[in-house]
Amino acid sequence: MFYRGQKIQITAVKIFIGLNVLGFVFSLIIGQRLGDAILGLSSKGMAQGMIWQLISYQFVHAGLMHLIVNMAGLWFTGPVLENMLGPWRFVRLYLAAGVLGGVLQLVLSPGSMLIGASGSVCGLVAAYSALFPEMEITALLFFVIPVRMKAKWLGIGVVGISLVFLITGIMGNIGNAAHIGGALGGYAYVRYLKSRFRVVR
Repeated sequence: MFYRGQKIQITAVKIFIGLNVLGFVFSLIIGQRLGDAILGLSSKGMAQGMIWQLISYQFVHAGLMHLIVNMAGLWFTGPVLENMLGPWRFVRLYLAAGVLGGVLQLVLSPGSMLIGASGSVCGLVAAYSALFPEMEITALLFFVIPVRMKAKWLGIGVVGISLVFLITGIMGNIGNAAHIGGALGGYAYVRYLKSRFRVVR
């Protein structure tokens, strides 16, 4: 696709961001409660045969800030991972991490309603950390304070903090089990690829 002589590259990352924005707008149009009931992931929905919720919940959000934070994580890690793994493996990574995160959330918090891409994004963060453990990155602590660290500590931190929150009940309105499940799924996926296909940086 060309625009004014310049090539516009369509990537899986951009498509996922577009789908998340569309999901957010769709929920605004039909109403958050109805949107969550149809697209959000819940034990009730799964019992009623709404299997698509394992995928669709990854593309709806509770508010604009929820959407922005998750899309920032996707934009930070996604292009590098997509370039290294290829678009189709990247798509499988994103979706599989989200599904695993959703399943773990249902198992540990069966009465909850889960929405948002954070399980998928945590999978991308863990995959990034596994592939580039010694890379120096700048992470925003509390989304404000810039902190220099090696990528491996970001992955470990995501899992560690989510585990503490899950055990203590702090920030119980967040899908902490989904974060852990997504991160474990992302880590396992790239470790599998590295052993099978010799993915190297």
